Amino acid sequence: MVAKLCTICLYLNTMELQDIVISYQPKLFALAYRMTGEVAVSEDIVQESLTNWVILPHEDVQNPLAYLAKTVINRSLNHLAAVKRQREVYKGTWLPEPVVSQDYRRIDAQIDVSYGFMLLLEKLTPTERAVFLLKESFDVEYAELAELLELTEPNSRQLYHRAKEKLAGAKKRFPINSEQQQALQQAFLMASQTGDINPFVRLLKEDIVVYSDGGGKAKAALNPVVGIHHVTAFLNGLARKSWIIRDWQFVEVNGGVGALLFDKETGALDSILIIDLDGDQISNVYIIRNPDKLPTSY
Repeated sequence: MVAKLCTICLYLNTMELQDIVISYQPKLFALAYRMTGEVAVSEDIVQESLTNWVILPHEDVQNPLAYLAKTVINRSLNHLAAVKRQREVYKGTWLPEPVVSQDYRRIDAQIDVSYGFMLLLEKLTPTERAVFLLKESFDVEYAELAELLELTEPNSRQLYHRAKEKLAGAKKRFPINSEQQQALQQAFLMASQTGDINPFVRLLKEDIVVYSDGGGKAKAALNPVVGIHHVTAFLNGLARKSWIIRDWQFVEVNGGVGALLFDKETGALDSILIIDLDGDQISNVYIIRNPDKLPTSY
């Protein structure tokens, strides 16, 4: 992303404009990412939006951030329309691409891109998501939303309230403390080194859900695994057959707890595991194995 920003800066003739581009990028990337769930696509959308904006006569744009946000939304909606069929026939569970460590640092810290929230956003239609994100993050007026998305003003209000209702179950994210992190890491290490998942199971909620995404390109459960008994059996199989032959690296993923799993023989990144916590217990586990969604740098 730094290289892409430098490319954009070639168009700029004042330090003020360069500062604007650099300050807007985290918010715009988070907006595109929350719309599309794809990292590289979001980077491209932001770069194209910023590049087009910097060559405009700036006196024509009174609120640059709002203008750019609406541009990002339009490009994101176009992308979602283009991949709609592809996602409909996706093999197994489609999960958003994870944002790992250094990539996460470029997102505005006040914007929630936690993995659980990203998955919750998938409950919204693209238009509902656009209305919700523009209203929540940029306080765009209903009249502007209606004009941008070719809606009536009452319809834009209705979509916003419908989106809020669908997201009403979203849990507030709390930072993990050092004791929780140590307990999780020890449980993971025990499972990966010995195949014993009991310390890990003790951290699970009764209604735990495990989501896996292989995209038909890597072995993964096609459907979510629900409930502590089914999840225990599933994780026990993973620990004995897969985790024990992987090297683990604990990292920040989407601002939360995660781990990179590497093939011990080849050193290649095999999968990413992400944890959702509800208090002191694990409420969701996400396993991303689709090679197209694994980062090339971390």
